[in-house]
Amino acid sequence: MKKLSKRAASLVGETLTKLQFDVYQRRFGFTLADVLVTLGIIGVVAALTIPQLISNHRKQEVVTKLEKVYSVMNQAIRTSEAEYGDVAGWAIDCGISGAATCTRDEAKEWFNNYIGKNIQILKIDDDETSNTSFLIYFNDGSILSTSSSLIDWGFYLNEKALNNSIMGKNTFAFRFNPVLVPGQDADRNKYSVKSAFEPYAWNWDGTREGLFTAAYGYGCGESVSNYCAKLIQYEGWNIPKDYPFKF
Repeated sequence: MKKLSKRAASLVGETLTKLQFDVYQRRFGFTLADVLVTLGIIGVVAALTIPQLISNHRKQEVVTKLEKVYSVMNQAIRTSEAEYGDVAGWAIDCGISGAATCTRDEAKEWFNNYIGKNIQILKIDDDETSNTSFLIYFNDGSILSTSSSLIDWGFYLNEKALNNSIMGKNTFAFRFNPVLVPGQDADRNKYSVKSAFEPYAWNWDGTREGLFTAAYGYGCGESVSNYCAKLIQYEGWNIPKDYPFKF
C-alpha cells in the first residue's frame, strides 16, 4: 500500500477530528462555544460558592466546639455534684484573676480531683508563657486554659489558635465562678456567679445590645470581644448575621 504524504496524513487527521466533533455535536447538541461558556459559568459559580462553603464550615466548627466544651464541662460538674454535693460546697477559693491565692499545682490538683477525672483529656501541660496558668488538651484538638484562680478560662479551637489567638474568632472567654469570692462585686457578677461553666459575662446587663456595647470595655466587637461566646450562646448556639467577625 502506498504511504500517504505528511501533508495528506495531516489533512486526513484534521478531517477525522472534525468528523468526530460533528458526530459529538449532533449526538449531544453542544458546540465548542457551548462547552466553553458552560465551563466559564462553572468557574464563576465555584468562585462564588466555595468561599461561602469554607466560611460555613468554619462557623460550624466554632459553634460545635463551643457547645461541646460547654456541655462536657457542665456534665463533669454535675457528676461531681452527684458525688460531693452542691458545687458551692467543694468549690475552691483561689482568689480572683490577677490576684490568685493558690499555686498552679494546687489549682491543677483541684481540677483533676473534681472536674478533670470526669472528662476525656489528652493531657494537661503547664503554660510556658505564664507561671500560674495551665492548658487542658481535648480529643478534638481544642484547648482550655486557666490560671491558678480557676475563675477565668480561655477556650482555643485548636493549637494554631493558641499560638495566634484572635478573641471572638478562634479564642473565646468562659468563667467558672460558682460562689462570689472576696474582691468580687455582686452586681457586676450577677450573670457570672453560677454553679456552672458559662461563657464570660462579667458586667453584662442581660440584654442582647449589651453583648455588643457594654460598659468598662467589655462586649463582642473587633476592639473588645470577650462576650462573643455569650452572644453565640444567647443566639441558641448560632453565629448571628451581625456577628462582628468573618470566617
